[in-house]
Amino acid sequence: QVAPPRAHAAAPAWLAMDDLPPSLPPSGTGPLDETGAGDDEAFVNEDLPQLHRMWRNEKYAPEILPFNERVVQNISEVLEFVGERLDEERNEDDQDPNDPSNALCHVDLGRAKYVLRDYLRIRIWKLSQWPQHYQESANMVNLSGAERTFLRDYWNQKKKFFETRLLGALPPLKQGLDDKIDLMDMVRRPCLDSYVYARINEDLGTLEIPSIATPGSTQSQGASQRENFQKGKTFLLRYSNIRRFFVDPEHAGENKTFPKVDLV
Repeated sequence: QVAPPRAHAAAPAWLAMDDLPPSLPPSGTGPLDETGAGDDEAFVNEDLPQLHRMWRNEKYAPEILPFNERVVQNISEVLEFVGERLDEERNEDDQDPNDPSNALCHVDLGRAKYVLRDYLRIRIWKLSQWPQHYQESANMVNLSGAERTFLRDYWNQKKKFFETRLLGALPPLKQGLDDKIDLMDMVRRPCLDSYVYARINEDLGTLEIPSIATPGSTQSQGASQRENFQKGKTFLLRYSNIRRFFVDPEHAGENKTFPKVDLV
């Protein structure tokens, strides 16, 4: 998290970063395609740059984002097909082991595999950090079938460990793991107010951003500021202010890719 600036005046809830360079170069133009050939006229799978977007957003978002099963399944099948084809070409008698084209295809294949595995690994890590939070029905809709199975088995084992090591020796009223008293909640949850860099991909119009009250500030906590979120701009602001563009179905787009905002 990036702390807001220390000042006696009300600190801005956002910070425009128009000159911020992109964190990664454009993806999907390398030698990896559905044929494994890497020719200029070969078809490049459109889901590959989308996988990079999902990976970056998942890495920088404090919570688990909706799972796009179509993209993950498509990329998995393409990687398997391309890998098998490259292995067949390598085993051919007339294949030069030092062929630069084949070597570049293997490098690009390895990069795509890393992005896919790291994307899934980040989601598993978030599940292990806040298992009770994601067992709630409102949050479980963002998980895949395999992630739900992992979450259920992981929490059952962890709960059994707690009961064996400690909870079994406590009075029944003290054995709960999800009790909530007034504003105190035993369930650990991700911090949705953490700061993120957000790049605007479509004109979103003018949005109201809640202000952040600081010591000595004359502005109330409930006040808000209006900012024009134009395409191409980059802002530093709280994730909760733009969360709806990553989780609400109305902003999902045609292929459920949530294209309006990217985290960088």
